[in-house]
Amino acid sequence: MTMTDTTYGTYDPADRPGRKATTPEPSAPLKGADGSDLPSFDQQYAEPFKGLTYLGALTKEFSWLGHTFVIRTLGLDDQLAVAQVAAKYKDGGEQLAYTTAVVAMCVDSVDGEDLPSPFGEDQDLAEWAFRRFGYVKANWYQPTINRVWQEYLELEDKVAEVVEAMGKVFGPAA
Repeated sequence: MTMTDTTYGTYDPADRPGRKATTPEPSAPLKGADGSDLPSFDQQYAEPFKGLTYLGALTKEFSWLGHTFVIRTLGLDDQLAVAQVAAKYKDGGEQLAYTTAVVAMCVDSVDGEDLPSPFGEDQDLAEWAFRRFGYVKANWYQPTINRVWQEYLELEDKVAEVVEAMGKVFGPAA
């Protein structure tokens, strides 16, 4: 991959700290407004009731300065954990803490390795977020955090584009 190559994938949102999900089967791509292929959510999104769990769950792999990153969208639990981390800095640096916490939570792997996290499968998500935040805060510099943040925002934009395209394919809700 070059610095500008990007690939998208899906993930199982139940893949929480200490757990790994299986890779879902790929689906036929949706088309974006410009005619390009869009990524798709895990096909389990079509399941009754439970399927809503998969709407919005995407990953993105990108290369930057010789390193390969895999990031993912954040669920509401993840976002609330980020808010808890950032709240600690409400008297100064809250925006920087927020950005750094989002980066820490969205990174699945760097060069094929997971970020350090607490031991055990059932760790409290807020504790997990604080640990990951602490690692990124102590070990990464601003250029890396900025680049991952930029890629995360682009991933969120891609999710919105996919949802919009799905709305066009499936039509308005009855």
